Amino acid sequence: MVRSSIDQEVTRLATRLAGAGGEERASVYAMSFWSERLLGWAMEQPPFKTALFRFVDVFPATRGDEDVLRHLDMEMTADTAPWPVRAGLRLADGVPRLGAWVAAGLARSNIERMAQQFIVGQEPGEAADRLQDLWADGIGFVVDLLGEKTVTEAQADRYAARVDELVRTLLDRTRSWPPAAVQESDDIGPRPRVSVSIKPTALASLFGPLTREDGLAQAAGRLRPVLKLAAERGAQVWFDMEHLDVKDLTIELFQALLSEPELAALDAGIVVQAYLREARHDLAGLIEWSAGRVAAGHPPVAVRLVKGAYWDAETIHARAAGWEPAVFQRKVETDASYERCVELLHDHHGEVRAAFASHNLRSLAYAIAHGRRRGIPDGGYELQMLYGMAEPIQRAIRDEGLRLKVYAPVGELVPGMAYLVRRLLENTSNESFVRQRFAEGRDLKRLLRAPRVRRLPDPAPLAHRADTDARQPGDYAPEPPAEWHRSEVRAAFAAAVEAMERRGLGRDVPAVVAGRNPSPSGRGNGGDRLVSLDPADGRSVVATTPACGRAEADEAVRAGQRAFHEWSGASARDRAAVLFGAAADLRHRRHELAALEVFEAGKPWADADADVCEAIDFCEYYGREALRLDAGGLVQSPPGEHNRLTYQARGVVAVISPWNFPLAIPAGMVTAALVAGNAVCFKPAEQTPAIAYELVRALDQAGLPEGVLSFLPGRGEEVGAALVEHPGVAGISFTGSREVGLGIVAAAAVHRPGQCQVKRVIAEMGGKNPAYVDADADLDGAVPAIVASAFGFAGQKCSALSRLIVHEAVHDELLERLVGAAGELRVDHPRSMGTQMGPLIDADAQAKVRSYVDVGRADGRVVLARDDVPPDGFFAGPTLVADVPATSRLATEEVFGPVLAVFEARDVDHALALANDTPYALTAGVFSRSPSTIERFGRELRAGNVYVNRGTTGAVVGRQPFGGFGLSGVGSKAGGPDYLAQFLEPRVVTENTVRQGFSPDLA
Repeated sequence: MVRSSIDQEVTRLATRLAGAGGEERASVYAMSFWSERLLGWAMEQPPFKTALFRFVDVFPATRGDEDVLRHLDMEMTADTAPWPVRAGLRLADGVPRLGAWVAAGLARSNIERMAQQFIVGQEPGEAADRLQDLWADGIGFVVDLLGEKTVTEAQADRYAARVDELVRTLLDRTRSWPPAAVQESDDIGPRPRVSVSIKPTALASLFGPLTREDGLAQAAGRLRPVLKLAAERGAQVWFDMEHLDVKDLTIELFQALLSEPELAALDAGIVVQAYLREARHDLAGLIEWSAGRVAAGHPPVAVRLVKGAYWDAETIHARAAGWEPAVFQRKVETDASYERCVELLHDHHGEVRAAFASHNLRSLAYAIAHGRRRGIPDGGYELQMLYGMAEPIQRAIRDEGLRLKVYAPVGELVPGMAYLVRRLLENTSNESFVRQRFAEGRDLKRLLRAPRVRRLPDPAPLAHRADTDARQPGDYAPEPPAEWHRSEVRAAFAAAVEAMERRGLGRDVPAVVAGRNPSPSGRGNGGDRLVSLDPADGRSVVATTPACGRAEADEAVRAGQRAFHEWSGASARDRAAVLFGAAADLRHRRHELAALEVFEAGKPWADADADVCEAIDFCEYYGREALRLDAGGLVQSPPGEHNRLTYQARGVVAVISPWNFPLAIPAGMVTAALVAGNAVCFKPAEQTPAIAYELVRALDQAGLPEGVLSFLPGRGEEVGAALVEHPGVAGISFTGSREVGLGIVAAAAVHRPGQCQVKRVIAEMGGKNPAYVDADADLDGAVPAIVASAFGFAGQKCSALSRLIVHEAVHDELLERLVGAAGELRVDHPRSMGTQMGPLIDADAQAKVRSYVDVGRADGRVVLARDDVPPDGFFAGPTLVADVPATSRLATEEVFGPVLAVFEARDVDHALALANDTPYALTAGVFSRSPSTIERFGRELRAGNVYVNRGTTGAVVGRQPFGGFGLSGVGSKAGGPDYLAQFLEPRVVTENTVRQGFSPDLA
């Protein structure tokens, strides 16, 4: 009855507000004929909506009318654009100069008009004039300075300076304004003339989950002067809430700053997003904290309750990662969450000051009605709406005597594009109240129905797929990466790193042949024991292992030959079961294994976790691939004949793996060979035997029979060469350098006595990987992707970006940004959570990288060469070299370290020629918003993996099968549907089914 009663009250109030707004349309749907039609077509035709938003996104990067027209023509195709738009473009084609001028001018004026609809001004002074009109009309404001996440400290400094200018300008301009002409409440205080909103991510280049300490320090340092100014002169400051990744960090920053004595009396607020499943939990925590402030004699903080602006991005990101989405997946759930948060805020009136932001009449009316039921005066809280949206409702709220503020962005068109796209998404969404009411004229009673949900979903659990016995093909899904934004995930991994450092190092790693250590004395016949060191300090022993040689290699091959027949005769299901069991073991020990990689391979947290995830993926994926191939290949059988294409194992396979992905790459090579029915002799990299042994242990725990897999740590020139040359080895799977790979190919081609097969070599080698940045590229997105691709794991990935080719129009700007971003990377021991770049693997690698830096100084212009790295260990700072000639060793040789060569391109043709000028063909990238450029580079780039508008590293099993051709490899694709075939021999059995004129085909 209580719920029914308030719903009736809400409906009456909302209906009255809707009526007070009259028949006037929201101005967003009545800007001009063309703007109105564009939004109308976008709502009616999803392909045009996508094309329109893509054009709006690229528009600020266009240069001149011809460039505008070119992008219009590419986006507005016959399949995407309505006929009037295409007719305008045909005019431009028919009358080039006049048509281009008309079409480009029309596009420019409409986009600028749409942007101006939502942006109160481009400069603080311009904005102040419009804001004064709002103030005089009885409407307050919160000014938001447009700007998205920064990637350099220089950008953050500029944003902080702009915020300071904004606050000072508004304080000076509003001093003479009269008091607010709206109802005020004693317990909430007078409305501040100046209220601004800041974005923490724009104030710190390192504002993220793993670099939280540095990010907090950066943001706090830039914010303090502005907050002190606001506290001294009576301005209000809101901390905006952005993506989920930084939610907890934003709350921490807000509470830490307001706990400082000089800022304790600051009028400040923070945003809570109701679409998050943990919104009520966050809100309860803020209320409890604010109540403590009130008890200590400080003013309560303000909380702006919003629905949330990043639903699409949060949902896509979570689904791609394999996480349970943290946002509600049904709008009705978000609406219900909003109303429950309204109740919580009103229940704690006085301990916190509430601001309710929405354009949904039902949500606003619920906040008003519930407040009145609690006896809270209408001026005891705020209602907030966006500038330029649903103005009829804004005026109705003002006329009701309620306290209203509009969220008013200030800034230039370019940084405003992201904001504009979000507003267009909102106004064209199928579930938008503004669209349904003001564009489509939906029945108001239906729009005001209460959100009925039996039970709101609990906060999203940690993504950790159960260790199920899922053995059917087709249900593979990649292992979800760590959710670093969760404090419990960070704490668990930190504990694993600490435990590994205290108890897990200095281990003794055995060789394994036929289930036993073939060297009881701990020494292989190849020589002394090998030692793996922590590359971040160059002294700490991670593991020791015997150095196996030819005797152990021969024993392992013979053990594999003995075990091969039984293992290859096992069913594909039984072999796959071993892989699934190994995946379960690796998953169970995920933090422990990743922590070991931190010390033995020098991998930062995220890289170490990703390597373990990829190892799990290979087990899961190849297990299912084996089941698929077990059904046989597709062949024709004419009448009277039955044909079967089946696959059988080759024999003993030698696996020689690298150190840079010390678990994932050997997991892929070993498990592919095993699940195909082969026996395996596994030689790990000399630098990382401990983590490689954990793969052997996982397969053993999963039930792999003795003798099927031998583990032979040792030197490449001894045990590696012995395996390659052994006549009993049927195939060799190698990942490593070009020089070693070509040597293996040559050695394997020699027929030796006793050898009854042509050895198959599966070689994955290096790359000299290019990426092109076009004139219209989104540099805000390109810079972090380039930095991660070139300097992630200190550039020690075969897929790492090595050659950056930049269009001359954006060359200098991009280079400046890259220098700033790379100059701020945190280079340290990877045991530290905030480390973004760790050491090189050993002293030889360090010396090689330093020699290439010298080449850069001789051949080009070194614009960044950092030497502020830890003195111990094998570190090398990120290096950027510009003006590199095409003949330089920096342009032709694989560096395998954090050195990036930058080239300037005249145009797309020149860029493509530079990119393809290499015998390697592994990975390549292109950053562009031109459909034709993207299509052309995707078709013509000489690379096995081409990445568009993202980094060139981070291939995921089953999604981006990985491998190159040319001198990068034999063209095989690890993690793809054709990989297992390389470990198999295809066989065809043909049976004549006709007997005395009778055939089953006629039965």
